[in-house]
Amino acid sequence: MLENKKNKCVFLDRDGVLNKDIGYLKSPDQLIILPGVIGALKKLKDAGFLLIIVTNQSGIAKGFFYEDDLKKVHNALLTIFKKDNIYIDDIFYCPHHKDGIAEPYNISCDCRKPNTKMIKDSAIKYNIDLSKSYLVGDKDTDIQLAINAGLKSFCVENDMYEYDKNVVPDYFVGNLAEAAEIIIEISNSNVQ
Repeated sequence: MLENKKNKCVFLDRDGVLNKDIGYLKSPDQLIILPGVIGALKKLKDAGFLLIIVTNQSGIAKGFFYEDDLKKVHNALLTIFKKDNIYIDDIFYCPHHKDGIAEPYNISCDCRKPNTKMIKDSAIKYNIDLSKSYLVGDKDTDIQLAINAGLKSFCVENDMYEYDKNVVPDYFVGNLAEAAEIIIEISNSNVQ
């Protein structure tokens, strides 16, 4: 009988984890990859993880930029990574916000973090074992998403953000590189 092997995944927030968080990133020329990200992504890929970006992009609903602008930013991000032979498996984003002004995005939805739709959809699409997967983010909504989805969570500390003390990650880390080292160590220790 063939075994249906499930994949392990590292879900990645975008702003503040992969690139510098500048608020509403509207254009590829504003994209600044954070130190250590390229090496960390390579190590995670080499360790057999899928890499999937999950990001709230309420700037679309709020009228700060268009969905086409977001696609240009994501294409630029993927191009930067491809130059180093890093292939992101997918990007899931939520363009909604209940207080937005741009229709049809000004709604409450199931995909906005900390809701789990982006994780559930990717788990189905890529046959992901969530019990062997991780989320690296830099805000409470990321950590709450991980908790809601049953993922181990890593919070990249962000000096610009005040954390809710009731939303506690499994690990606080200084950057993605530090998270990657711990993820790989945990993953290797769980191999039978």
